[in-house]
Amino acid sequence: MSAKLPVVEIFDSLQGEGPYLHPAIFLRTALCCFKCKGFNCSLMAPDGSTVTGCDTIRAVSPKFKESWTYYEDSLSLIKALEEHVKTYPHSNFKQDLVLTGGEPLLHFNNPVLIETLEHFYRLGHTLTVETNASLPIAFDKTVLTKARFSMSVKLSNSGESRDKRINYSTIRAIADNTEQSYFKFVVSKDTWEHDKEEIFEILDNTSRSIPVYLMPLGGDFKTLQNNTQFVVEKCIEQGFFYTDRTHIRAWNTKEGV
Repeated sequence: MSAKLPVVEIFDSLQGEGPYLHPAIFLRTALCCFKCKGFNCSLMAPDGSTVTGCDTIRAVSPKFKESWTYYEDSLSLIKALEEHVKTYPHSNFKQDLVLTGGEPLLHFNNPVLIETLEHFYRLGHTLTVETNASLPIAFDKTVLTKARFSMSVKLSNSGESRDKRINYSTIRAIADNTEQSYFKFVVSKDTWEHDKEEIFEILDNTSRSIPVYLMPLGGDFKTLQNNTQFVVEKCIEQGFFYTDRTHIRAWNTKEGV
């Protein structure tokens, strides 16, 4: 029997980050290999304690595990996702299926997840995997080579140690086995000089042919806005692409949108 797949939420919205800002279905898996306390977002857990980390704390901390849904087979997960599939009267467009977390690579050996990805790929949906690219990955399943990977490699501003954050073998494996994958670095004006050094080091040790997107730090509208102009200017200066956090622009800290 397959291990149960822990899922935090399933919803349809607009892909708010990266190069493809269009309608998408989101599958947010639970658990992560990082805590990212440096991002300084906080949320009260069911036990009354305050948990600090990234802007998806509910997907990271086991303190929220009672709110997760556990799927034992791909059929039930596919059924849940299909409730969010839309048809458009004047377009043949099919929503992307965006796998996010937490850290989705933790579940890449789970048949429940892989069979689900295979199903939606066969139906013509583009697959996007949002990952910190720190865990080993084997491209032994064809569907994984068909996905685009949004590699949000964490920098020191995340609060995680360098030896945990950067896995050159995984980055190279993704670059060598997929098309349209890209880097997405979260940066801020307060930490830019160090952020820049780390980004250049990563590029020097992997590939300068992988597109690089800079995204302003900000788990809420105020923080995002505070970093936006600076990050835009650095993209112009360095020749990088800019990506916003469209969902935060539209809904601020609201989840599931």
